[in-house]
Amino acid sequence: MAMAICEIVLSAVNRKLPQKFQMPYSNRSPRRKRPDAAVAAESLALDNFTNGRMLAWHAVQQFDATGRFLAEILSDADMSHKLSPQERGLAVDLCSGVIRRRRTVDTILESQISRPRSNVESDLWTLLQLGTYQLVFSRTPDHAAVDTIVELAKTAGQGRWCGFANGVLRNVARLLTEDYTNEPSTDSIPISEHSYRKVNKEILPNPSTDTVDYIGNAFSLPRSLSRRWAGRMTRAELFKACFHSIDVPVTVLRVNRLVTTVSTVQSALEEAGVVVKPGENDWSLRISHASKLTGLPGYNEGWWSVQDDSAMHAAELLAPVTGEKIIDLCAAPGGKSTQMAELSGDKAHIVACDVSESRLQRIFESVERLKLTSIEPRLIDRYGSDVPEGEFDAALVDVPCSNTGVLSRRPEARWRFREDEMNELALLQTRLLLTAFNAIRPGGRIVYSTCSIEPEETNLLIGQLTQTVPGLKCLKHQLQLPGPSDGAFQALLTKNCS
Repeated sequence: MAMAICEIVLSAVNRKLPQKFQMPYSNRSPRRKRPDAAVAAESLALDNFTNGRMLAWHAVQQFDATGRFLAEILSDADMSHKLSPQERGLAVDLCSGVIRRRRTVDTILESQISRPRSNVESDLWTLLQLGTYQLVFSRTPDHAAVDTIVELAKTAGQGRWCGFANGVLRNVARLLTEDYTNEPSTDSIPISEHSYRKVNKEILPNPSTDTVDYIGNAFSLPRSLSRRWAGRMTRAELFKACFHSIDVPVTVLRVNRLVTTVSTVQSALEEAGVVVKPGENDWSLRISHASKLTGLPGYNEGWWSVQDDSAMHAAELLAPVTGEKIIDLCAAPGGKSTQMAELSGDKAHIVACDVSESRLQRIFESVERLKLTSIEPRLIDRYGSDVPEGEFDAALVDVPCSNTGVLSRRPEARWRFREDEMNELALLQTRLLLTAFNAIRPGGRIVYSTCSIEPEETNLLIGQLTQTVPGLKCLKHQLQLPGPSDGAFQALLTKNCS
């Protein structure tokens, strides 16, 4: 009876799901275009990247034009330049910083420009954003932040912008002070947790009387998210989550317990000059920013993988053991599959599924590097119609989501968030969970995992499904709000035998 109902529900979900969400086993979000920005970006044709700032300018333009993730844009651009690792790193820091702090940067700029924003060309505005970000949030000296932006305008053949850009950015520099406070206010910009930089003008809403617009402007959140968060979090939770959303993400390593120890990895990294701190997990380490992870000690030997502490909770909740047959429905790039292999002593049988051959290749590479033998990568179609047959003991479903728990790590996600798409995402997540339910044996278990912290994708969804799907029972669920690790949600479910 339960199986028949599940098949009916699954069929209904498939019919309702819009085409742009027909990617159930990929964490990729639908792309959006801004036609006005697309025209502007094409008009400058920035493809001769002579420095990191020019590459950053191009990346932000392309994000506005296509909605693609910055990592994809930068990867494509790598074929068009021969920048040094330092300049390429500068580009990453600048473009991700501008996108992460964009609403705050715009608030600062608008306080210093008398003309309406609509009267400033979009590419010039992007250039001003790069300069303002450097002035306020980076260690670039004021004169260098201003001069390099003016020079960039000249290099791009836009000499007519130079006087305006120079004047605006010098005004921004004069707005800033060297004073800091530990409390939010209308005249202080949040920099890092409990640290706000004072400015010479009240440019933000009142944090006490207008919390929604304050955190939106100060922490660069769209109003839909600032309203949601302010409506359900305590003040302490809210500011902790907001500060985490603007932090430069920390790199966390998961030590491969099958081949080495945490102390061995820590010692090797420290000898290489890497600053290492213990992670929240017994098998994790937090490291200082490294420009090239593949060059660190232990990478080639398979001593560690990159995975945030909060993401490690999913495989630990599933608790795989020797001899079990497990399916990972959204496996790429393979972090949770390889963790399950390590937890089970590499003696379970783990079928790691994905719809993309290129993403599946990343699983193959990780399996080989970590020297694992229990993982079987499997390419499936986007509708899940060819999910491997045979009853599994357990399933892991790390669903595509709105990514609201990982805004620091995926700065673009805040601007891709749409409340009107939450229902479609929930349908997609429901379909995945029901696919897992149908794949496991009676008495088997499922871990539903997401890096969203929105109720529609977390506890509300699980509550509704356990009430409507016979045999689906939730044994435990856990929500981790952002800070100091990423935000995440996991639920442990079982398929009742009766």
